[in-house]
Amino acid sequence: MSSLRSKKQTISLKLPSDVLDWLDSAAEAHSLPDKSKAARCCINCVALGDVVIEPSDGADSNNDSDLQEVNIELAAEQVDWLGNQCDGSDEEDRSSVARRAIRACIQADKKVVFGVVRCKSKITACGGAQEAVDLLKEKYGNTEVKEEILLP
Repeated sequence: MSSLRSKKQTISLKLPSDVLDWLDSAAEAHSLPDKSKAARCCINCVALGDVVIEPSDGADSNNDSDLQEVNIELAAEQVDWLGNQCDGSDEEDRSSVARRAIRACIQADKKVVFGVVRCKSKITACGGAQEAVDLLKEKYGNTEVKEEILLP
């Protein structure tokens, strides 16, 4: 099933310091390896409709005066999803979509964002996913599993 596992792509996103701080804190709080994994959790959560982001009003780029360019590792499907969400205006780009998605997750129930295993394959076929389910059960109790997901 390793063919379902996609290679990560490193992309540059412009994110404000409060979002970067939250990603670092979330990674630490949920025993994730780094802020990229926390960002991937957010993008999957939003892309699958578990958390809803507001449509862009074009003001996002003006609200974050302290944008920092940071490299984030995303799966190819996640990069594509970000691009597909852009409305074509100058104000709407992958960074803007990522900021809105992460901000929506900041406001959401952390169990919805980080307590659901979202897996492209079957959990039984992925040792890492099985381990994640066990860890999440310890932390949150009953854990929701979404298998064989495809980002829209």
